[in-house]
Amino acid sequence: MRVHIGIVTWNRLNLTRQCLPSLLAHTPPGYTLTVVDNGSTDGTPRYLTELAEAHPHLRLRLLNRNMGVAVASNLAWDDASSADYFVKLDNDVEIRDPHWLERLTHMLSADERLGMAGYRLCPWHEGTPLQLADNTPALSVMCCNGACACIPRAVHEKLGFWNEGYGRYGHEDLEYSWRARQAGYLLAYALEEDAVRHRGAEPERREPDLERGKLSSRTAVLSGTRTYLMYLLLFEGGVIPLKVGRKYLPVDGPDGLRFSLNPEHKALQRLLTRLVQTVETSQDGDLSGLDLSAWQKKGILS
Repeated sequence: MRVHIGIVTWNRLNLTRQCLPSLLAHTPPGYTLTVVDNGSTDGTPRYLTELAEAHPHLRLRLLNRNMGVAVASNLAWDDASSADYFVKLDNDVEIRDPHWLERLTHMLSADERLGMAGYRLCPWHEGTPLQLADNTPALSVMCCNGACACIPRAVHEKLGFWNEGYGRYGHEDLEYSWRARQAGYLLAYALEEDAVRHRGAEPERREPDLERGKLSSRTAVLSGTRTYLMYLLLFEGGVIPLKVGRKYLPVDGPDGLRFSLNPEHKALQRLLTRLVQTVETSQDGDLSGLDLSAWQKKGILS
């Protein structure tokens, strides 16, 4: 089975130096790899360039500025056209088990009910026991953490890309998991606890500036939690399809890759802007009272 792995970097060179060597050392040959750097300024591009020169199966894309996790991850997805599975792996994850990737693809191939597979990277992630079709035990979960998520080609063809509407750091993995469940898929974690380790989530590794950036993105008017809830209602109401396209289109230029707003996204952007400005949310984040009938009749996005 052909697997393509996509990794996004933005500074945090110390974690990238731990992630990539561990991936290269503990993943048997046969996969392809794209690393997208989001305009790092701490020496990461130089390190990645040297690493790519030593590993021909590593494709490197260096962006001029930080376009966010979803945009960069989707760019890595472009290189997976011949792969059966795509893996989104964060650059603060350490690979510790040479069977980590084989285990995920086996889970997905053994049980067609699964739409995403990963590992329980944080102790607060909860789930329920699940027996796969081949009797492999797993953990059924509501959300597959985007730090390590394996997705079959058929699911990508049905659901499209990570949603680029959440700023630099947002709810793209939470929403993709939700869309997968809406499409009828189960999500599962492998039971092995130490196959991969989320180093960046460890308290002593958390960086205040990065955490402030995440908080700012997730509380912004047009990329935060309210927008996430809006998207769910638009999906549920049939105003927009579960298959998500790109908000930003990559264009090769003389100064490298740049991005332009997708014309097909403009109608959705106008709708979200109006809804976010006019719709109130309860303390529980309830938006169920929102009337979408007028937008459904317009069919502007269907």
